[in-house]
Amino acid sequence: MAIRVVLADDHDLVRTCIRMLLCAHGIDVVSEAGDGRALLRDVREHRPDIALVDVSMPLLDGIEATRRITKLSAETSVVILTMHSDAHLARIARRAGARGYVTKDETPDRLIEIIRRVAAGEQCIALDEPEDEDVLTAREQEILQLIAEGKRNQEIADIISRSIHTVRSHRARLMRKLGARSAMELVSFAEEQGLLRWPV
Repeated sequence: MAIRVVLADDHDLVRTCIRMLLCAHGIDVVSEAGDGRALLRDVREHRPDIALVDVSMPLLDGIEATRRITKLSAETSVVILTMHSDAHLARIARRAGARGYVTKDETPDRLIEIIRRVAAGEQCIALDEPEDEDVLTAREQEILQLIAEGKRNQEIADIISRSIHTVRSHRARLMRKLGARSAMELVSFAEEQGLLRWPV
């Protein structure tokens, strides 16, 4: 049976080229989406084997879409497609639930290989950098907890007896490590990963 794929990229030409490539290798593109919310609708409707997801999309980015797809459709595995050969982004993608990560400068054969391997149940995000970089320090954990409690930077600085500049630096590092773009995303992801002590 052919692998069924939902393809998400906000560039029509890119989607057309990828669809032609996949179809030429016997992979069935059941739907295409130009933004993250359309992608979620298509995954909900078609329950594909693979969601091939561009990281940079309007309305909902590929990382957040990946998090939602893993909850929405257990039978769908996500392969991230991106211009960025960034190990940190790959870690964020894997943490969000992606099972494959392909950069747009890799060969077409490589994309086909990753889709087939992920469809067969493999985890295909290999990371060269140590995972220790993503482990929260005691201070970062403390600041994360205070952010979750709704404390502002100056309040946190007063509580931990450090400068507001130090707090901002820790907050920025937390955002990078957890792949968040706002305090709300930071707290939401930290809660999902069991990094918070509740009630707060």
